[in-house]
Amino acid sequence: MSEPSLKPREFAYVRITGPGTHEALTERLRVEPSEAWNAGDVNPKNGLPRRSMCWRLKSGRDDTRSLEEHIRFLLVGLSLRASELRELWVDYDLTIQCVGYYPRSSGSGMHFDREVVRQAAQLGLAIDCDHYFVDDHDHDG
Repeated sequence: MSEPSLKPREFAYVRITGPGTHEALTERLRVEPSEAWNAGDVNPKNGLPRRSMCWRLKSGRDDTRSLEEHIRFLLVGLSLRASELRELWVDYDLTIQCVGYYPRSSGSGMHFDREVVRQAAQLGLAIDCDHYFVDDHDHDG
């Protein structure tokens, strides 16, 4: 019996953290977040209060799509709110969070072309990447 072929899983989202409430941030951006919480809200994973406000917008793409596709989709959508984002970057941390789950036998190299870097910089976005390597039993196949 052959083992299933493990495939990389990648996704990206925008994370904004800073002062105030996620409701006020949603109102400023006129975009509903995929997920959001305020300082003091209870984290359902550990039962502890959250330390800060966080507003997240997922790309909405399937995790079998390339990281590049996730990032480009986010940048196109965010470009519609460029002026609103530029008003935030002084007081808030704006980040494109890239996440990848990879079979141990594969590499996890990443390349951001000049245009992606330019667009992210124009929107005041940092780019953060987290890579995880998974065993057969930890992977969805």
